[in-house]
Amino acid sequence: MPVPLVVAVLLSAPLQELPPLSFLGFRAGMPMAGAIELIRTGGGALSCRSSSDSRIRECTGSLPTRRIARPLTVLISSVHDSAAVIVLSGAPSAELARGWIEDLTIDFGEPDHKVAPASQHTWQWVRRSRMLRVNARTAGDSLEASVTLTHGPLLDGLGAPKRKKPD
Repeated sequence: MPVPLVVAVLLSAPLQELPPLSFLGFRAGMPMAGAIELIRTGGGALSCRSSSDSRIRECTGSLPTRRIARPLTVLISSVHDSAAVIVLSGAPSAELARGWIEDLTIDFGEPDHKVAPASQHTWQWVRRSRMLRVNARTAGDSLEASVTLTHGPLLDGLGAPKRKKPD
């Protein structure tokens, strides 16, 4: 039985490469040198230290933005000198947070959107074992928001931590 023309065209067309999930230039899995450069170029600072798991380095810092009064707080968990988890958090205006969601939706498509008690909203995009999640919640008169970028393969590659044997 011959393949219908529409199916044949779809099968022969090259797959469109979708852009990697990113926010403010950050993307999960990026080299730490690139993340550090983004932060320093933006006028921020980042310091790193070993974590309780010697395979992971924890980095904390801040990144000033023109549209938010206080700098964004930055947390990066590095595995093999790559940013496995990046968390940017702060207190944007409701208008700015809406703009983030609109821009991310234009760039990456419709997110999975969930509403939880206490006026908490979560928008999530997943692509090629990478995730971008925006959490926003009202805290009194202000909005708190965080953007998390996660690289699944880097984290999965760690496996279970090695346990110390008793002395």
